[in-house]
Amino acid sequence: MSDFDTNKKAETGKILVQVKNLTHIYEGSHTPAVNDVSFHILEGETFGLVGESGCGKTTMGRMIVKLLDISSGSILFDGTDITHISSKEDLMKFRREAQIIFQDPYASLDPRKKVGDIVAEGIDTHHLAASREERNGRVKELLKTVGLDSSFISRYPHEFSGGQRQRVGIARALALKPRFIVCDEPISALDVSVQAQVVNLLKALQETKKLTYLFIAHDLSMVKYISDRIGVMYRGRLVELAPADELYNNPLHPYTKSLISAIPLPDPAAERTRRRQAYEYEENATGGELREVEPGHWLKAL
Repeated sequence: MSDFDTNKKAETGKILVQVKNLTHIYEGSHTPAVNDVSFHILEGETFGLVGESGCGKTTMGRMIVKLLDISSGSILFDGTDITHISSKEDLMKFRREAQIIFQDPYASLDPRKKVGDIVAEGIDTHHLAASREERNGRVKELLKTVGLDSSFISRYPHEFSGGQRQRVGIARALALKPRFIVCDEPISALDVSVQAQVVNLLKALQETKKLTYLFIAHDLSMVKYISDRIGVMYRGRLVELAPADELYNNPLHPYTKSLISAIPLPDPAAERTRRRQAYEYEENATGGELREVEPGHWLKAL
């Protein structure tokens, strides 16, 4: 795949995360979960990554924050190659800069720990508080930041709703004051009524704390709402990349068109006439290079 990320740097702003030809093959598998993917994320933006279950979105996010090994390719963070970080010191330094919010708020919080201990995991590991009082004070402030009462510090995860648990997960991710957060389908396990609250919280935090997000989801309508640019993944490869409005209003790849056609419409009359566009896998559907067909709009060669 051609490297289309660097030549626009002067025009688009500072690149914080740059992924180059990234590939991951799980042990025992012959098919890459992520196959030769390249893109960049600008400082302060939200880059959305969408696609069906099993397309490699989560694998991509976990590689970027060093929770999965990289089979081939490279990752640059703020200009520094973090592909093969090996020392504990370097990895802990990177953890201060990059965090992840996990998909399932029920599985990602240790049920045996109190909320205060969960949120303070990073603070304790990195020795960022001089005393118990300072540590608890920081945890209470983090809980307030995500819209939870500071008294929740002594409660357990099972006492909270799904939306509240995900707010705890967000507070934990914020504890180290990172610059970059991978949001790995953070709303998919939540009720629809709660999803908007969590997304609006993430947008507000981004503004106040100058955060950069990789927002992973399969719901293209929600990704459009929160993202500046969107990449579409299919069978481990990136098949289209464009600004959010451009991708939504002018999809070019047949798979992107199929995803958009599946979005329910709020107008009952329009919903009755909506036609779902099926997309059948083709042998060359994931081959070829991304090419810029319009300014900022990249498409896999069909």
